[in-house]
Amino acid sequence: MKLPAAILAIVTIILLGACTQSDKKKTIVSNGNNVSKTTIDEEKPQNIDSIRLDSILQEAVKICAQDIHNETFKKEYIATMPDSSFQVHIRINSGFIFTKEHPHLIIRRYTPDLIYINIFAKTGNGFQQVLSHSESHLEYTGDTIRDINGDNLKDFVVNRYGSSGCCLKAFSNVYLLRSDNRSFSNNIEFINPTFSPEEHIIRGVCYGQPGETDLYKYRWNNETVDTVEYISYEKNNKEQKTGKLIVSDHRPYGSNYKVLRQLNSVPAEYKKIEGYNWFTGKGY
Repeated sequence: MKLPAAILAIVTIILLGACTQSDKKKTIVSNGNNVSKTTIDEEKPQNIDSIRLDSILQEAVKICAQDIHNETFKKEYIATMPDSSFQVHIRINSGFIFTKEHPHLIIRRYTPDLIYINIFAKTGNGFQQVLSHSESHLEYTGDTIRDINGDNLKDFVVNRYGSSGCCLKAFSNVYLLRSDNRSFSNNIEFINPTFSPEEHIIRGVCYGQPGETDLYKYRWNNETVDTVEYISYEKNNKEQKTGKLIVSDHRPYGSNYKVLRQLNSVPAEYKKIEGYNWFTGKGY
């Protein structure tokens, strides 16, 4: 009887670890000049498909190069993998997409399982890749071009909703346009965010059960973010809510946090963010 109990404890620890890791912000290096560097390359069983998909991307770039002197260029077509295993839907958009001074090229490849997005900056008579992103069809909800951090530059944001996990998990992967108006920052990932560019602030809901999770507030600091505060329900020694809230510098678990102050109610600035009802546990 002892062996099953031990196994059950191990499984429980693994599951808890998976949940607690889901709310962490990530900075993922996705930029580079090598077009073949996409997420799928890391999966050795799919390496052949990756090479074939790369050849389709290279062909799309060649098509764009033929019209490189045009200010705008759009094209949409279907390509079949060399082994006829599946088709790839390609969408091309070239022009002054992010700035009025420097044109960019966006190539999207849609496969049955994944969406690949590659962005290039025009350089003389060619193109230089400045951003590469891939996303699961199951999770991808769209992408937007907007000033996300309040620096008056248009950024690229990919939105997705996690396909696994127990709780609210709307993610935004942010690529900030740099001051050269050509290149982008690394991937900065947020969970359940509401962006306020005019304040240079991000507010959001952490990963966790409804009525049992926390709110966060971050401030942009160039290509990174600084934590401003977390807001959580205060609990007594019996893990019962006291009716008050605490503001802390980290999520209030373990010993690695400091309580900054106590509140009687949630500040108004948080009540209009996406997912607020999940935090309260009411009406979600």
